[in-house]
Amino acid sequence: MSYTFQSSFVTDMEAYLQLRVSLGNQKDTFARRLHTFDTYCCSHHPEETILTQEMAEGWCTLQPNEKVATLGIRTRILRTFAKYLKSIGKEAYVIPEGFVGKSESFLPYLYTEDQLKAFFAAADSLPPHKLSPMREYVIPVLFRVLYCCGLRPQEVRHLRVSDVDFTEGTLLIVNSKRNKDRIVAMSTDLTTLCQSYDEKIRKFLPSRVYFFEKSSGGNFSATYIQNLFWRCWKQAGISFDKQYHPRIFDWRHNFATHKIMQWIRDGRNVTNLLPYLSSYMGHESIEYTAYYIHLIPEHLKSLECTDWACTAEVPSYED
Repeated sequence: MSYTFQSSFVTDMEAYLQLRVSLGNQKDTFARRLHTFDTYCCSHHPEETILTQEMAEGWCTLQPNEKVATLGIRTRILRTFAKYLKSIGKEAYVIPEGFVGKSESFLPYLYTEDQLKAFFAAADSLPPHKLSPMREYVIPVLFRVLYCCGLRPQEVRHLRVSDVDFTEGTLLIVNSKRNKDRIVAMSTDLTTLCQSYDEKIRKFLPSRVYFFEKSSGGNFSATYIQNLFWRCWKQAGISFDKQYHPRIFDWRHNFATHKIMQWIRDGRNVTNLLPYLSSYMGHESIEYTAYYIHLIPEHLKSLECTDWACTAEVPSYED
């Protein structure tokens, strides 16, 4: 969507958005929030040419029915915009860190081996459905690719037929977070499974574009996959606490955590291997990958195969 700015900050906002895009960010993420701030400026401070404390704090106020997390996002965006203004020599008030208040740290759900077996058994036994043709073929493979390759949910939804190389056993992840591409290797078993799936689906959709494609064309929506995710858990007979339950993104968290735990059990040096895992998962920096070490049970950290000091300060987690 195209946004038009009308406040006195129009030139700076457009230049700032160009900078964010050049750094690999999605333009809409910042443009949408800045547009609401632009509208606020026009309504409440039409003559103001400096980003003042009154303006910043006035806009960064929790709105009716707004989540604190959403307020936190737009506050951070305004903070970075203010920092940009200062960097080019303009006066601006930078909202301090913690202005909104820190939300509780998110703890990904780590599955037990029995839960994983039950989930995939349920996925494998999904019955055909007339309103969702071929779901009995799609869902078991889609969730295994998510878990076994540690992909982001949107990456598996946008995977194209041309991105899957059965000869090399790889997936090409195109234009993912920060507009970066990467190649993800699959195990032999997963490659064989994907090839078998592809042969079946080609009989129904010989000209499909997406590897996981709807019978009507196009990729599956996030909502559809979310609904099937919970259907599999229900069919597996497993329920969860409302305060601590899994999300589809937790396949990615589990992939990373289980890989690190495997290295520890094998006596490998995790510190030396983290850069490879970071590259495989498409993290912006190794610090995001090191976050997963903090999910490992404390008794495993006592092993001497890793320099745990390198993980003392890491971000909470990466989306």
